[in-house]
Amino acid sequence: MQNHPNQACVTRCSVLALAVWGALLSPAYATDTSQLDEVLVQASRDNTSLVQSKRSVALVTRQQLDEQQPYSVADALEYQPNIEVGGGPRGSNQQPIIRGLTGGRVLQLVDGSRQNFNSGHRGTYQLDPELLEQIDVIKGPASSLWGSGAIGGVVAQTTRDARDMLKPGQLLGGYVKQGVGSAADRNSTSAALYGQLNEQVDMLINGYYQDQNDTRLGNDESLANSSERGTGGMIKLGWQLDESRRLTLSHRYSKTIGSVPGNPATNVGSSSPLIDRESSDGSTVLGYQLNPESELVDLDVTLYRNKTEADEFRIAKQQHDSTQYRTLGLNLVNRSKLDWGKLTYGVDAFQDKSQGHREGASRPAPADGRTEVVGGFVQADLPLAEAWVLSPALRYDHFQTEAENLDDSRRSESELSRSLALSWQATDWLQLIARYDEAFRAPTSEELYTSGTHFSMGPMGSNIFVPNPELRPETASNKELIARAAFDGVMAEDDSLKLGASLFENDVEDFIEQQVSRFETTYNNVNDAELKGGELTIDYDWQDLSLGLSYGRTRGKDKKSDRALEGIPADKWVASAGYWLWDNQLKLGARMTYTDSVSFEGENNSERYDGYTLLDLGARWYGRGAVDGLELGLVVDNLTDSYYRRAFNELYEPGRNIKLNALYRF
Repeated sequence: MQNHPNQACVTRCSVLALAVWGALLSPAYATDTSQLDEVLVQASRDNTSLVQSKRSVALVTRQQLDEQQPYSVADALEYQPNIEVGGGPRGSNQQPIIRGLTGGRVLQLVDGSRQNFNSGHRGTYQLDPELLEQIDVIKGPASSLWGSGAIGGVVAQTTRDARDMLKPGQLLGGYVKQGVGSAADRNSTSAALYGQLNEQVDMLINGYYQDQNDTRLGNDESLANSSERGTGGMIKLGWQLDESRRLTLSHRYSKTIGSVPGNPATNVGSSSPLIDRESSDGSTVLGYQLNPESELVDLDVTLYRNKTEADEFRIAKQQHDSTQYRTLGLNLVNRSKLDWGKLTYGVDAFQDKSQGHREGASRPAPADGRTEVVGGFVQADLPLAEAWVLSPALRYDHFQTEAENLDDSRRSESELSRSLALSWQATDWLQLIARYDEAFRAPTSEELYTSGTHFSMGPMGSNIFVPNPELRPETASNKELIARAAFDGVMAEDDSLKLGASLFENDVEDFIEQQVSRFETTYNNVNDAELKGGELTIDYDWQDLSLGLSYGRTRGKDKKSDRALEGIPADKWVASAGYWLWDNQLKLGARMTYTDSVSFEGENNSERYDGYTLLDLGARWYGRGAVDGLELGLVVDNLTDSYYRRAFNELYEPGRNIKLNALYRF
């Protein structure tokens, strides 16, 4: 893959100059970076904050979600370097691409519970951002912490909690919120009620409803079959047993209904017929925290059950399909502080079950499969000297899988995942980190066991799915260098400047891909990939002004043929700023995104995707006095109404989208 911006240097410099100038005139959604420093990165499992993490991480807080008003989790992450939105513009089908990897190669968590649903062209991110308190991301392999699936990274979603929403001294509260969006005539309504039932018990009830018509694109045409309706909610109970023990129980549910192509990343066609789809997702999580006055015990235990269902009706052929996926799991992690360092260790176990039914002849049969995984891990932080910390980690996973509808399909395998990081606090303003991480992804039931007819070729016969229970797990090894610098008093006594940079090389072996020959379709381990790239971030804060600049770049090639990998996102620059007015009552802002063009030369095809520049504006007002609790928000995405599509996407993205929302807290 090659990126070919026209007059690259001149164009990039012009765009960046315009971005910074526009940001100064119309500052953006910037959250105080000193506040972000204190937020825990839940995906790290060791209770480190953003500034303490020894990994490449990204974080989106509730305040940023309120200011951005994203329609999906992937949408909420789109401004982060080396994170792109994949799956096309239909929100229920979107998912993040992290350093060139997506889908089952990115592990997603909600309150510590694994979201393992992955089936065909169906969306995998079922949770609406309205229910979230924060999203944090580990970029790069992280199986030493989480086991299977974390080859590209981890997206950890943390839901809202009554304790976070209650003001000091408040016993009962709530909010109602109404939002509209112009690009698809989107309407969204949400509300929550939360309170302290007594000195020990708190409760949160949250729900939402949203609907939209077909999405308008930048050329004033509409994306057919993109309308949908969604509902969902959550109830969460917390019981503070004493000062050191807390128990939480939550249940959330969501449902999305719409008529979409069989592959929502495309338009309706002969290979992607129109279907009525109803997707539902439910999850119950029981959590226990124990943190006594002991350096040896800081324990989290999580028991969870997830169930995802997709009911579909092929309109043309009047055929009904159903797919069910269930995950039952247990996590236990403890952190101990010792005289010679810190230990983070635990065990995880989960079981996935998939089954489905499809009407009609010549249809692929969903796997009736089961996978069981048990793993244990340990990570140490060992101070070697005053400025050096060595952090080794090791994890062992054993998994077994079988399909009840296939004879002799039972198999088992074990994997070791290692990690090693060396951190050097070179000065009080400079930190350097070198790390090595391994990861693996076990094959899914669909990849191992799908059988039946893929498609009919008329008088010539049919193309048949051939199961491949001998698939090997995908494995990855990543080498990375990270540098962070922080300065105070750069141009004024009370300003701060923070710089971050990383370089990585991720080698992924035994990529699993679907291969289609004339009469057969099967999943095979087909190539070994090399993914290389880097990220750069600059953040400047002075009084009520915040400025930011980031850059992300990933390159990928097949190590066997030396050919570029298809699907690697384009280089991306993001310039942003934020400014508070009226004694922190009004926040104004803008973000400008510049993405390079991409040219791809494959073995049998060549593709080109034009670069694009997007300008997003925003403002949020916080009421005081007689209107205390009232918040009004305005976001304008794609102000210039650009007609654009992301690299390797078939569909174009929404045009100008004016999002208005009003929220009242009581």
